[in-house]
Amino acid sequence: MTLLASFHHPVADAQQSFRRILKAMSEPGVMVSLPLRQGWGALSPAATAVLLTLVDGETPLWLDAALDEEIVRTNLRFHTGAQLTGREDAPFALLHAGSAIDPLRFAAGDNLAPEKSTTLIVELPSLSGGLTLRLSGPGLRETRAVAPRLPESLLRYLRQRPALFPQGLDLILTCGEAMMALPRTTQVEVC
Repeated sequence: MTLLASFHHPVADAQQSFRRILKAMSEPGVMVSLPLRQGWGALSPAATAVLLTLVDGETPLWLDAALDEEIVRTNLRFHTGAQLTGREDAPFALLHAGSAIDPLRFAAGDNLAPEKSTTLIVELPSLSGGLTLRLSGPGLRETRAVAPRLPESLLRYLRQRPALFPQGLDLILTCGEAMMALPRTTQVEVC
């Protein structure tokens, strides 16, 4: 069993991380850095910080097979107490960009109910250099353009997703020490 570091100052760093995640959720497309320099196994520091901040023993996590390593499982159990589940109605799901997982599987049936919706945390190769996304909606005074390098399955979801708020998925995109968010309230045009 290999335990890796979490936050250096657990309370202060978790609070700082939570504030930055809230900033990213309230200002779609804004890139924020998170206070962690080392990830667990194949996880980026940003994805690790998001998990340390948002999941606990009462918030089950669905884990993509591409990221399912013993080192990740061990550190999740030790640092967060999060229960891993195979159920797609889990509050959080961690996906790898290279995975063939269709995000629509998390947005079907009862998962469309706002209180049962899943937040997808997606590990990306880059938060720039992909197709341009034009964002508008709550939290944006004017249109914002971002270009995270999204997998085709996520681009397809964004093109086809229902425009019926409060239904849908919240997306947290991570790479390295940075993240950005695309909440379900954000209108996204794939250019």
